Amino acid sequence: MPSVGMPAWAFCFFGYAMTVATFSFMRIDPCDFIMAPYLVCPKCGKQEYGVLTVSDTRCQRRCRACWHTATVYLPEIKKKIVYVDQFAFSNIMKFLSPQVKGHERAAAEPFWKELFEALGVVCHLQLVACPDSREHQHESLTSPFYKALKHTYEHFSGGVTFHDAETIRIRQIANLARAWLKNEPVNFDFNPESISSGRLHEWSGRIFITVDGILPGTVDELRTTRGKTHKGLQEVFEHWQREKKLFKEVFAAEKASYGHTLVRMYADDRRKREQMAIMMMRGQMPPLNDALPSRTETLVTNLQFIFQQEVGKEQGDAKLADFFKSGTINEAPFNLIAAAMYASLAAKAAAGQKEIPNQGTVTDINIISTLLPYCDAMFVDNKCRALLRDIPRDYALPYGCKVFSPNTGVDFIRYLTEIRDSVTPDHLKLIEEVYGPDPMRPQSGIYGVGKHNRATSES
Repeated sequence: MPSVGMPAWAFCFFGYAMTVATFSFMRIDPCDFIMAPYLVCPKCGKQEYGVLTVSDTRCQRRCRACWHTATVYLPEIKKKIVYVDQFAFSNIMKFLSPQVKGHERAAAEPFWKELFEALGVVCHLQLVACPDSREHQHESLTSPFYKALKHTYEHFSGGVTFHDAETIRIRQIANLARAWLKNEPVNFDFNPESISSGRLHEWSGRIFITVDGILPGTVDELRTTRGKTHKGLQEVFEHWQREKKLFKEVFAAEKASYGHTLVRMYADDRRKREQMAIMMMRGQMPPLNDALPSRTETLVTNLQFIFQQEVGKEQGDAKLADFFKSGTINEAPFNLIAAAMYASLAAKAAAGQKEIPNQGTVTDINIISTLLPYCDAMFVDNKCRALLRDIPRDYALPYGCKVFSPNTGVDFIRYLTEIRDSVTPDHLKLIEEVYGPDPMRPQSGIYGVGKHNRATSES
């Protein structure tokens, strides 16, 4: 159970259907994968020369009449990396879905229609990449509209996903550890492709395959964890209200606590692991989640590997202990950003804010603190943007990411419109040849969402 003594961060296509007696099949013609726009075939002269695949900087065309196939090479492109928070995708989904609760409210706000259209156009023009995240999936799983939400964020991401927050943290800490071992200045790689599942600066494929894989009990576990972290943050917030500490005091405490708390959590995990070993010797099997390595154990194991590689197994553990004692681990970018955001929240509590942070606050800070350095722009809720905006100048974050929220929604639409208007005639012509005519025209919907849902509507 979280306590006030803990730092805030620590709360922290092919298919078949079968029944007993019946089978159903879908027949697919290979020509179904040859898509418009159709050009005149250079071999047979018929206007059946369509797009078979698009990948990286290659467009493979095939004729539906004579089967002539050739590759057309496309120029390198550089996209803006834009992260959009789950609440925005939820509102877009509700705007497009007359049958779901919340549709009337979303439809009454013109901004969600404007965002759907503006973001869709710049993604289609290959000017913006909008990766989804593990947090999008987790937040969708607890919603009654999981499938529609999944279709919504994947519509914009094209199936490209940022690594989960813990993986990004491990990557940054590994950079710190290697630099510390060599006594060199650390050089963080904030290339967004280094933390994504696929290439971001490539021409998007016309088809991508997505699957579901949800372990039993996952949804209940997510809800339980969110409830516990929210309760812990509530206790800390009330503590901040009473103590009325300055930003710099809370920032220093939050920043310095990361390494110490990590060591304490790792020691707790090792004790649990020893208890589980005793249970198994007695023939008792622990729950699967308890048997798997914790996030803390995974991080420390990665560090042990790095230190043993650099200085050998005998000295590795001693050097790792020195690394933790040095406090260097606290300089990780994600920790500095999170510490600043929690200190900003503490300052609001000290200034008299009565409203307790909502249940999504910890998740939002986790996402922003890990992804901010890698993005050109982020669209988050008003409260998170306020936490960033109110960080004192002396503690300003050294990242060029533009942060928008509904309060600055007009500015975000303008930002996307300026990107759209930067398209050159030559690029626009290529978009028409690869993806079809009228690329500047917004799409009317999303497959699997609202009136475009061919499956049974979710209630």
